[in-house]
Amino acid sequence: MNRLPASWQTDRLHIADGVLESVPRLMAIFNACSHVGQWDPTFQIYPEEEFAGLVTRSMVDGVGNGRFQLQTIGHNDQLIGYFHCHHHHPQPQTLLISMFVLHPDVQKGGFGTEMIAGLAHTAKAIGHHAIWLEIFLKNWPALRFWIKCGFTTIIDMDGAPQHDATSHASIVVAKNL
Repeated sequence: MNRLPASWQTDRLHIADGVLESVPRLMAIFNACSHVGQWDPTFQIYPEEEFAGLVTRSMVDGVGNGRFQLQTIGHNDQLIGYFHCHHHHPQPQTLLISMFVLHPDVQKGGFGTEMIAGLAHTAKAIGHHAIWLEIFLKNWPALRFWIKCGFTTIIDMDGAPQHDATSHASIVVAKNL
């Protein structure tokens, strides 16, 4: 199975497989983004066990873990974010990003764009032909970010049949590598 290298870097960032010792920081980064929950229902408060479970699952290599991988994003020896993904899902040679989070203190600093460019390069080098992800349509900042990063092909749409204050709709978008 093609996995991202356990450790790799961009000009300013160091990306590495998640470890259990980083769970409290991952949880703090995620919770710092809880304001996004009004637009994206995946941003809820989760217990620490949930984060530990994700890291533990990522440590298992292979099909048995759903080809899942969680990596942390560091800058100047400080964790500033993380992402998790599924290799060869939902189809061969596709990398599906299931979560991408940067601490609000570092957003707008070009780190996200740099990280995604590095991820695209690294994913292509290990044999992926595309990266897919889901965006909730009420999350305008995410829509702008992902479109700017080249995720412009709409693969699928899902959502409530009618718009109201509590309904959600999303699109799955792709970037070909």
